[in-house]
Amino acid sequence: MIITLSWDLFVLVFFVVIVSYSFIVGRDSTLKIILGTYVSMIAADAGGTLFAQYLGGSEMFVKILKFAAVGNEQEAMVLVKVLIFIGFVIVFAVKGAFEVDTVDDRSAAVRFVLSVVYAIMSAGLIISAILVFVSGISFIGLGESKTTVVALWDVYNESELIRSIVNNSALWFSLPALAFLVQSLYTKTE
Repeated sequence: MIITLSWDLFVLVFFVVIVSYSFIVGRDSTLKIILGTYVSMIAADAGGTLFAQYLGGSEMFVKILKFAAVGNEQEAMVLVKVLIFIGFVIVFAVKGAFEVDTVDDRSAAVRFVLSVVYAIMSAGLIISAILVFVSGISFIGLGESKTTVVALWDVYNESELIRSIVNNSALWFSLPALAFLVQSLYTKTE
């Protein structure tokens, strides 16, 4: 059996890992991860921009770029954003100082379907956020004027899956919040 490494394989493995983790931690913790992901996206975007703004061009920064084998300041800012994002998502998931407690007033089948839906949305949201950071786009409007397709052109052309995720990133960003809102509206409160 020959397995060829590709961006599709990488994204699928990453997607499966996130979905599997979501099943391990349960629906409430998955919702906590989704909410933490939204906060992490904005914090990482702002943190990477601040990093580039205050450290970009300094002698220490240039030495770090050479040591880390990062090509330029734009790549360094992307790397910092992705690292901040992943770090914040992990901290929110493990030590976030907020709880999500959904009421389990539905059948086991409905609870299972909701868990599957939230697991898929969590994975899609995290992968979409990372792809947006890699593209150089900023959520808060301080990035370069590149478009996602131009910045990810090689990967975008190689992978139908990445092309689909990038083209539908607005959907991946909005669906988890809308699903949580709909569930909240239809849940009986105590």
